[in-house]
Amino acid sequence: MALHQPVEVKLTLWCRGQDHYPQFFSSANINEEKSYLIEDKKKMVNSFGFKDSHDKRIKNRFEARRFNISEVCQAGEVYQVLPKLVSIKDRNFLYDSKHNFIYCMVEKIGSTFWRRVFHLLYHPQYSNLYSIPHHHIHNDLLPTLRNFTIENSLKIIQTSKKAMFVREPYARAFSGFVDKLYSLNYYYMHSLGRGIIKALRKNATQASLACGHDMTFVEFIKYLVIMKQRKLQNNVDVHFSQIYTHCLPCEMKYDFVGTMENFDEDASYIISRSQLFQNTSFELSKNASVTLSIYHVLNETFSLRNKMAHCMTWEAMYTRAWRTLQIRGLISPDAPVPTATNVTMDLLYREAVKVSDPSRVSEYKHKSMIDIYRTVSKPLLEKFREYVLPDCKLFGYDDRPSYLFDRT
Repeated sequence: MALHQPVEVKLTLWCRGQDHYPQFFSSANINEEKSYLIEDKKKMVNSFGFKDSHDKRIKNRFEARRFNISEVCQAGEVYQVLPKLVSIKDRNFLYDSKHNFIYCMVEKIGSTFWRRVFHLLYHPQYSNLYSIPHHHIHNDLLPTLRNFTIENSLKIIQTSKKAMFVREPYARAFSGFVDKLYSLNYYYMHSLGRGIIKALRKNATQASLACGHDMTFVEFIKYLVIMKQRKLQNNVDVHFSQIYTHCLPCEMKYDFVGTMENFDEDASYIISRSQLFQNTSFELSKNASVTLSIYHVLNETFSLRNKMAHCMTWEAMYTRAWRTLQIRGLISPDAPVPTATNVTMDLLYREAVKVSDPSRVSEYKHKSMIDIYRTVSKPLLEKFREYVLPDCKLFGYDDRPSYLFDRT
């Protein structure tokens, strides 16, 4: 398809008070959709025709979430800044024309997994999701709506199956901090860590200002709060920005809105219902995912050994990597850091795999999250609540979870 100069058109489906914009759904359509969702919720009927109670439960969970989103969107009380389709369609919306399927990516909510899914769709030579080389996952261009004008993108959006995933906002913020600003990540430490430290830390050392390697979680939360207070949310990096700004959930009627908390189950259901892999064996493997994650954390650390030598000692670097694995739940929080005269990648990897337990990843990570949020004062946590509130309301999460807010 030939490329055309994009013409900006606002996309509106569900938001109240915006009837003067072009719409896919009239008020009657909206009321009809709400009636369907309410009735479906009451009857608990699986409209896809599945008889199995397991599939009914998943289907009803999707419908309940869609209903909640439509209710909150019509209230229209939590949104101050909305992105436009023209600004996000090229990057966020993966599009498989064969199955007429759109997936909206939100960083820190299974985006790497879905990039693997689309790679497998277009590169059948790979045997499974986890055989795709890691550098292809993030470096190769995947099919999105970038080659379509706004008008054609709107037509595709109208007719396609659409899916996105959401995540408990406090957990997503924690995960983003750990992966991008606590784990050794040269780009984020330099592009973001240094600036935050300079702005918020009194008497910062020269090493901290030069490297940005020791930014604290409290400083990270303060940064997000300040950006919210200054109405600069659109300038926040995509790994930390509010979920609703990625996928236009008030403007697009998603067929599937899965959750990170039920990721394996929801992802399998979406892939099955969208018939993405009819002739390909497809399997979610927690074991493969954990060992790959361990490898990538350690590999990134070793690749930065010389580049960050002026910021940290080598022992501090591999100790940070080990601690990162523990915080992410990939290895036991009680496992001591391996010591040796010459700490190698192979040594750390072997020892990490020994003390990993895929069945306890969520448990370990949740405990680490509670511990790190305990470093945030209650007044600051209340301010951060305002930052995550839109996502909590839209996607049905508790905006004041007791495990974070109830302190003795």
